[in-house]
Amino acid sequence: MNFLAHLYLSGNNEEIIVGNLLGDFMRGKKIESFPSGIAKGIQIHRKIDVFTDTHPIVLQTKNRLRPFFNHYSGVIIDIYYDHFLASNWTTYNDISLKEFTTNCYEILKKNKDVFPTRFQQALKYKRFRNLLCSYSKISGIKFAFNRLANRTSYPSNLKYAASELENNYALYHQEFKEFFPELIQYVKEIMELEK
Repeated sequence: MNFLAHLYLSGNNEEIIVGNLLGDFMRGKKIESFPSGIAKGIQIHRKIDVFTDTHPIVLQTKNRLRPFFNHYSGVIIDIYYDHFLASNWTTYNDISLKEFTTNCYEILKKNKDVFPTRFQQALKYKRFRNLLCSYSKISGIKFAFNRLANRTSYPSNLKYAASELENNYALYHQEFKEFFPELIQYVKEIMELEK
């Protein structure tokens, strides 16, 4: 899952929102130094990633993408799924996507010191460009894929990922519609266990 999905799956708890997003920057690091709510958010992030990466639908999609996109297929799926979440936002949330992302930006800004410096910079950029809202359009994810393609050290073909989505849109959308409710249910269950 990419940023928007992790934020959405965090519920309304500010510390879980911060921790769930911080999870992307915590590779192998210990979480004991964080307040318990942020640590819980990091743990939820990790569980979401394991659930997603091992789910049969996601594995099927990765196998389809892998011949052309190699190990970047997982990144592509994450962005595709953020696109489907953003473009179908009212199916999943009662408040507008713009209001939701504005609320999240404020929470992340307020807690920016827990994030690495490079993400603090990205946070400013995301607010300016409103990237999470832009994911609702193909042009928004095309922009994201082009930025990623310019930062990869290996050939990635990421600049073709938006075209792949356009060419097989119904297929990827159907996979998302089958997978995402299962992920939502899984997160509800782990949140209940964490109380």
